[in-house]
Amino acid sequence: MNEVLSALRFHIVAIAACATLVFGVLIRDTTYVGLAFVCGLDWCLVNLLNRATDVEEDRLNGITATELVARNATFVVRACLGVLVGSLVVGFFVTTWQLALVRVLFHALGLGYSFRYVPTFGKKRSPDGRPFARFKDLYAAKNGVSAFMFVLSVFVYPCLAEGPPRVMSLTSIGFLVAFFFLFEQSFEVLYDLRDIEGDGKVGVPTYPVVHGVAVGGRIVVGLCVVPIVILVVGKVAHAITVRELLMIAAPIGMLVFLRVRGPAKVTRADCVGVTYAGAALLVVYLVGTTLWARAGLPTDF
Repeated sequence: MNEVLSALRFHIVAIAACATLVFGVLIRDTTYVGLAFVCGLDWCLVNLLNRATDVEEDRLNGITATELVARNATFVVRACLGVLVGSLVVGFFVTTWQLALVRVLFHALGLGYSFRYVPTFGKKRSPDGRPFARFKDLYAAKNGVSAFMFVLSVFVYPCLAEGPPRVMSLTSIGFLVAFFFLFEQSFEVLYDLRDIEGDGKVGVPTYPVVHGVAVGGRIVVGLCVVPIVILVVGKVAHAITVRELLMIAAPIGMLVFLRVRGPAKVTRADCVGVTYAGAALLVVYLVGTTLWARAGLPTDF
């Protein structure tokens, strides 16, 4: 079971689905359980395809279930592409056309992590010498595009799904998007700290590979501190309320973890544990704020 969950990168699926639930409630006061499932499915497909096309890198990094995926790589790729195309087609019939189109964009970006189709404007970056690469082969794009995909799936999906009107202003959503876009990348760089040896051998230009472990750790700190400042500014500007400000607990927790563990000692178990902890924190946040509101206590201060 552990190998199956690892192959699916279920910790990433879990945190994405939980985030969709939370932001769906905040933005439209609706619990989008079905949409959270769709978000989880989309990330599961992206993760599985990436595992099946990144076998050598995963071997070098000692990732669990790599051999299981390697033995079934062709089947995994074909099955994922089949489910992907089928789910996108079905989406145009069972969801809004706007949401269906955004899912197409999401997967178009996701495929860029598994297949070399991203133009590099003449720079020979792919192993076979063609001027095309994966997003993960491009400095900064590896983390930035992934964070943008998270924004699409946990913010834009709820905004475009069927349901009641928004209960949150676009300004408020903007503060939350800025917070989430940066903070999500702290997880990405934490994973890069774990994978620095394998990434270096296959030439993936992550921040730790390019700048070293110490700088990678400082980047994680910055990706936690700046989002905290963004939410504080949003509260001072009355764009968000204390309910949204409570989200600073997550980056504070990441800072504490990194301080205790140290960037050079981050392990695979740490990364998985931190991600599951983030998903659990989202569930606690959703349940706690929902109970608070149902008790008739103020939510707009």
